[in-house]
Amino acid sequence: MEDLIIEIGTEELPASVVNPALEFLREKLSELLRVQGIETFCTPRRLAFYVSSYEDKPLEVEEEIWGPPVRVAYDEEGKPTKALSGFLSKNEASLEEVKTGKKGKGEYVVIRRVRKEGTPLSKLQEEFENLLLSIPFPKRMRWTSSKKLTFSRPVRWILALHGDRVIELRFGGLKSDRFTYGHRFLSDGRLSLTHASQYRKVLEDNWVIPSFEERRKRVVEQLGKLSEDVGGEPKYPEGLVEEVVNLVEYPFGVLGTFEEKYLELPEKVIITVCAHHQRFFCIEKDNGLINHFIGISNNPPVDDRIVKGYQKVIRARLEDALFFYKEDLKTPLDALVPRLSQVLVHPKIGTLLDKTRGMKKIARELCKRVGCEKEYLDKLLRAVELSKADVLTQMVNELDELQGYMGYIYALKHGEDEEVALSLEEQYRPRSQEDELPSTLVGALLSVSDKIYDLVAFFSAGEIPKGSSDPYGLRRAAFGLIRIVEDRKWDVNLRDFFPLFDEVKNTEALEDFLTGRLESYLSGYGYDVVRAVTHVFSSFRPYKVVQLSKLLSSLKKEAKFISIVESYKRVVKILPEDWRGDNVREELFKEKEERELYRILRELEGKTLGTPLDLLPLKDPVDNLFDKVMIMDKDKEVRENRLSLLYRIKKLYENFGDLSKLVIEEA
Repeated sequence: MEDLIIEIGTEELPASVVNPALEFLREKLSELLRVQGIETFCTPRRLAFYVSSYEDKPLEVEEEIWGPPVRVAYDEEGKPTKALSGFLSKNEASLEEVKTGKKGKGEYVVIRRVRKEGTPLSKLQEEFENLLLSIPFPKRMRWTSSKKLTFSRPVRWILALHGDRVIELRFGGLKSDRFTYGHRFLSDGRLSLTHASQYRKVLEDNWVIPSFEERRKRVVEQLGKLSEDVGGEPKYPEGLVEEVVNLVEYPFGVLGTFEEKYLELPEKVIITVCAHHQRFFCIEKDNGLINHFIGISNNPPVDDRIVKGYQKVIRARLEDALFFYKEDLKTPLDALVPRLSQVLVHPKIGTLLDKTRGMKKIARELCKRVGCEKEYLDKLLRAVELSKADVLTQMVNELDELQGYMGYIYALKHGEDEEVALSLEEQYRPRSQEDELPSTLVGALLSVSDKIYDLVAFFSAGEIPKGSSDPYGLRRAAFGLIRIVEDRKWDVNLRDFFPLFDEVKNTEALEDFLTGRLESYLSGYGYDVVRAVTHVFSSFRPYKVVQLSKLLSSLKKEAKFISIVESYKRVVKILPEDWRGDNVREELFKEKEERELYRILRELEGKTLGTPLDLLPLKDPVDNLFDKVMIMDKDKEVRENRLSLLYRIKKLYENFGDLSKLVIEEA
């Protein structure tokens, strides 16, 4: 057994694709090589896979070769017939290999063998090129004359060693060898390995830290140390550490400064300029930013050229931001609102001013549905009026990720109510499944109004998400809507808002879309549970679906609930699918069982049912009816009366969904 290393060397990969590609290839190689625990390495210039003590032994495949029936294979004396002899000859087998086995209802002769195929590495050689072509990169490049070969960035080398032996792998005209490459600037370039086990040390000796986790540890350590040197702590914008780790092969921290005048800018503006545009980390002290930042370089800062370059770039960006900020403050947000008529949302939807007007209608209806006081309705309508105005500011035009936040800042500066101002930022929450929800009532109302408008308007315009395509963020809007109404306990029905639109189309598609989002949101509770609820309650009532799904999931294994499900299934099984009659006439009852069942039914219909367990009083009377009464009586009136009774019971059960859709595991 020998160590195995496979490395794909490339031009610098985008930071965002490195880890997903590494994980994809690790899973595929685990299957191909039939081994678990593959160690992975990555840098911007390489994706590598290492297995210690790997044995490339031939694959063994068990096969069964079935022959004639036993009665045909042997004569009355138990001797082989010509049919069996022919079978043995055809398969080059001896009589000693023959066994008998059941196949269907008969007994046949069978030969069981273990056939050896090629080794896993030979299979990898055959599939290597297709394996690289199957990596799901967001974008692919073509850099050769072959139209077939694509990758995220050009592939420059392939290292493949099993022990000291080169494994021949190909990607187009590129063949594997025993060479790798060190740091682009700090090493001598091409490095030859005599054995796979040298891989990690050779790279580390040539200014490459191949382990993602070790590079990450070094980055975090340097951020902490350099921040401590100026008496502060580093700020960690979401995902920035991981991004920076995949931008360098050997990280060097660089501490820089900028003029204190830029601290006049709102904190998030400085962080956005530093982090999102330059991949720099800000430093915090006493709950505020200080005029220092940290960059992570791929080269050692042997002199002051790197830090001067960083400071020159960041100074220019902050100077622009400060200019935009001061200019924007000269114009109140409400003065920008009329100009929203110049910003097109979609040719079939209209402008941002049209959207604002539509959101006002939704906001009024939403307030009525959730019982808002007039004070909050007034705040909400003001928030809707200003909600999109910051799109026209210079700051958001330059840094569009600050949309909402700048609305909040500018609204406060111009004396708007604090809750109204904060809602301008909160209208876009949650931006992801992990993001915080709006903290204020006005913010939650504004966010829901915005999301309802987008879902209905874009679906009506025919902009329905397909596959991975979702250019208008409708999946995010649906998830956000579900999360907020659950958090706020708002049982709103989207159908109530349809009359507020000039034209509503594709409502079935929207309902199916929301059902899919709810199934994904509630996946931990079981798809059968969600489908049981959405079969009765439309996904246009997301709060109702969420609450009932969680309730049914919590009861699924309780014996009492299982008995209720069984009772419900008996009821729906006998009812015709199109039966809708619910007029029950007591004078048509002939048996005491139906009278007793009807009495209990009416009692339960007059109560507020909080849980399916409240329906337990129906269990025995329903069973008695089925066991002792002929439902399908010859008398048409009696028969239909009993079906109407059962239909009323079915509707009562369906206060909690279609329980027949539940998958109940047998004990």
